[in-house]
Amino acid sequence: MEACVSHQGGLHVDSELIRFCIHGYRSPCGGVDLIKFSVSGLHGVTREDSMLIVIDMDLSLKTQVPNRLGLNDCSGARRTGCCCCLSGMRREVEDVVELMQHIQSRLPMTEAARTSVLSKSWLRAWRTIPTLRFRVRSEQNGKSMKLVDVDHTLIRYLHDNIPIERFWLLIDIENQESASHAEKWIGSVVTTKASCLKELSLSLYLYGAPFTLPDEILSSGENVTKIEVFSPLRCHSVVWMTTTTPVINCVSLRELDLFGVRIGEEALNHIFSSCSLLEKIVLIDSCKGLKTIKVKSLPCLYELTISSEYDDYDGYIALEISHVPNLGVFSCDLHISFPINDSISLGSNVTKLRLGGYGMVRSNACLKMIESGFPFLESLTLDDMTSWKSESFHFTCASIKKLTLKECLSMLTDVQVHAPKLEFFWFHGVALPPTLLFPDSTLFKKIVVSLKLDSPVDAYFFLKMREALALSRRCDIYITIYNYTTTMMPLDIDMDDLRTRLLMFPPATNVQKLEFEAIEDECLWERSPFFDAFFEICHPKHVVAKPDACLRQKNHFCRLMLREFLEKKTTTTTNPYWPHHLKHVQIRRNSYEKWETLTDSHRSFLDGSTPGVFMHFYLNWH
Repeated sequence: MEACVSHQGGLHVDSELIRFCIHGYRSPCGGVDLIKFSVSGLHGVTREDSMLIVIDMDLSLKTQVPNRLGLNDCSGARRTGCCCCLSGMRREVEDVVELMQHIQSRLPMTEAARTSVLSKSWLRAWRTIPTLRFRVRSEQNGKSMKLVDVDHTLIRYLHDNIPIERFWLLIDIENQESASHAEKWIGSVVTTKASCLKELSLSLYLYGAPFTLPDEILSSGENVTKIEVFSPLRCHSVVWMTTTTPVINCVSLRELDLFGVRIGEEALNHIFSSCSLLEKIVLIDSCKGLKTIKVKSLPCLYELTISSEYDDYDGYIALEISHVPNLGVFSCDLHISFPINDSISLGSNVTKLRLGGYGMVRSNACLKMIESGFPFLESLTLDDMTSWKSESFHFTCASIKKLTLKECLSMLTDVQVHAPKLEFFWFHGVALPPTLLFPDSTLFKKIVVSLKLDSPVDAYFFLKMREALALSRRCDIYITIYNYTTTMMPLDIDMDDLRTRLLMFPPATNVQKLEFEAIEDECLWERSPFFDAFFEICHPKHVVAKPDACLRQKNHFCRLMLREFLEKKTTTTTNPYWPHHLKHVQIRRNSYEKWETLTDSHRSFLDGSTPGVFMHFYLNWH
């Protein structure tokens, strides 16, 4: 049996098909004995020189043929030979081993290791693969490798001078022993004489001890192009650069990605000034103790992200950015004001701009600066509008395609956006503004409305929501309800009046997802006509019902489906029409489970006897 894969534009072979081939080979019923890949872009091969690579499972046949020699006319290769156009063009075993290793690197680690049983050649490829991936977790986090397993593997690699190009480590550091092992592994990988390390990716979960990254990462990594350190826990710190002026030899560095790392200001700025080929810089929760961040004279820099929680740094951080002519993506949520001062020059080629710090954008004057300063802007995200000082938001941009406004307050009443190319709009706030206009835009591809309701709403709220749903071909809605009082109903809706005013507007069918959550609510919303009114304006397909954030045994939408759909009865003061429009309902507890038809067998998930359950509903409407 033969398996063939044809692909253009690089050796990105589908892992599912590779998996099928591998398991098929091991199957006693007609397994795969030959895999053929037709690819282009391998090691500089041009589209005109795209090849047919034939891998026999025992490596008895290895061939390559340029397409220009008549690949499309080739009738195929056989186990004992090949057609005339393949003759005399065998590849060396080492080249095919490299291809095998590339395949193994694309598979999940356990399945990649399983390929070693196919033949001695696959075993040899696995034992010398230049991409090392280690996952060392604590017992409560699932099965994984042990410290001694990683030790043995690295000792063998270092003893035999096996090249290591990519090193990936995910580890739970619970005590000083595991911290010492991790520091030793990283140091040995970057300092070995045979080191050709290109990518270093570390995910460090610090539960019981601090961790210090070795300075040798930068002093010995002449070939390193990517350094990624991820440390999301705040129990302890990942500390890097114990010296203020470290030796920097990683002149090939293209990407620096730090999450939750403590690093000295002089050391960080020294990295930026020494690595002139940097294309991507990401600093997330890694600014504690910094006063000034200098990003200067980086002609290749395309993406710059600087983001910190408010408690991650002390006071104001100054940014000095200049001579970054190719900067296309800038994301920042520090305490700096916009329009920014002369110390920050982003250039005019920015296409994606995200401003999230409190006070960065305060008025329409800031928007004017954005309009004039970034003529090629395609995406604008304002993540914190709590400091917005105006009742209006007027924005004009001929190039923008995506606009996101978050944390909008109730004082924002007039939103007008003149953007003929706008395709996506996300609004997040306490209420939809009374005026929401896009006079130059056609029907959006998608609109997202995310509201945090903490005050009573009336029929006008649902009418404005219905108008917003008409702006796009697809809509997602996120509703969070805060109810801090039990003395009054949070809704006052005249359902008959609402239905009369909606006669010309049937329920919208473009709502793909509705996510609902209540906080500190004693079932007032459940007994109110909220969902009756909501289903008058739209018929959502996928509903995610979260339990009450404080009262975990309460899931109001689940009880609603139990009462209205399964039991066919209502306790609201109005007669709900929407249950009669439902054909059937499917349910699942997690996004990765299969959908099941809602029946009485799911009653325990709906009546509150299973607290803290996140339920997914798929609603099929008439």
